[in-house]
Amino acid sequence: MQTQWPLVIFTLFVCVTSGTLGMLSIFALKDKAEKIQMPAVILAAVSLVVGGIGSFTHLQHWERIFNGFGHITSGITQELIGVVVLAVLIVIWFVMIRGQKTNKALAWVTLIASIAMVAATAHSYWMAGRPAWGVGLEFFYLGNACLLGPVVLWALTAVKADNQCLADSINFTFVGGIIALVTEVIFIALAAGTKFTDVGHYLNPTLMTTAPTHIDNVASIALTGAGAPLFWLSLVCAAATAVCAFMAKKNPEASKALMAVALIAAFATSIMFRVVVYMVGYPVLLVY
Repeated sequence: MQTQWPLVIFTLFVCVTSGTLGMLSIFALKDKAEKIQMPAVILAAVSLVVGGIGSFTHLQHWERIFNGFGHITSGITQELIGVVVLAVLIVIWFVMIRGQKTNKALAWVTLIASIAMVAATAHSYWMAGRPAWGVGLEFFYLGNACLLGPVVLWALTAVKADNQCLADSINFTFVGGIIALVTEVIFIALAAGTKFTDVGHYLNPTLMTTAPTHIDNVASIALTGAGAPLFWLSLVCAAATAVCAFMAKKNPEASKALMAVALIAAFATSIMFRVVVYMVGYPVLLVY
């Protein structure tokens, strides 16, 4: 399937926003990260806007979005509800931080809403007509948010010199890197075990003059086929993030170089694996 870059942008920044807010909530529950609360909230707001723009550009005609609003079960409606909820929570966070107040109830609500937003976004791409796009998406997107949130907080704590939560952000990045690595493998494993494993030849209905593509298994596209370089490199980048965080544990205050590498690697694996998701997203409508 052709990569839909606007949706790559949307899902990427949904994970950045949700991951950042989730980590901010965890630190707030631990009564930490006062120095980075405002930068984190602003970054989450900017990320939410960028992701929303990506979603709108995918529609090409923005008015088409209203066609889905009449159905609460439609993915775009659920995503919009999630975006609005996160936007409201961001505003509340901004107001409370300006008033130099913190609220653990708000932190719990934000944490739950962030997880729900990622889960709803992943669910909106579940398609029975695309065998690889099922519950594996939930694992990947939730794992990706667990990676991006901590590494962004690590960057903010390094920039703001917030040594109070620097070590915690590094530890969370280490765990997030491992989770991301595992969930990427889980996605491909589930794709390999989908109901339609032997899909024969695929003929692109929009390019009728091109020869059909033979496919033995959708997972083989990522493991040994055209998507293999991106897939294996994405795993290396996820592992690199965890390794950088592990090395940074020894001297958190002098870990800015490792943080920069981890940040780049985290976004690299996030983008590359999203492309792989589209590459294995072949439909059931095939020519046998």
